[in-house]
Amino acid sequence: MEKTKIRFELFDAQCSTLTENEVGVDTDSLSKLMEEMGIGLSTQNESVYKLLLWNDEVNSMEHVMEALITICGIKNEDAFRIMLEAHSKGKSIAKTGSYDDMVSMKDALNKQMIEATVEK
Repeated sequence: MEKTKIRFELFDAQCSTLTENEVGVDTDSLSKLMEEMGIGLSTQNESVYKLLLWNDEVNSMEHVMEALITICGIKNEDAFRIMLEAHSKGKSIAKTGSYDDMVSMKDALNKQMIEATVEK
């Protein structure tokens, strides 16, 4: 029997992959429970895309944080961390998710003159 891997979407940009044996329950039961609880779940084969925020010398830190909060639904403290990482390292993963969701957020950030891209 092939073991199914499950990817848990935690805190927008962090993921952990566990096998059925590591979880200690069958994946079908776990999937159903997580769906009932409204917790994001994707299979290993499902593509996850990254929304990348790039540093620039134009936008204020406050403007970038406000856009991350309003456009991407990111909490204040996470928006600060993401903005600071992009500022200091050149880029940061702002969020992960489906292609359509990430492109929609990228387009909205770009309309605010904030440099963002999507990659697999």
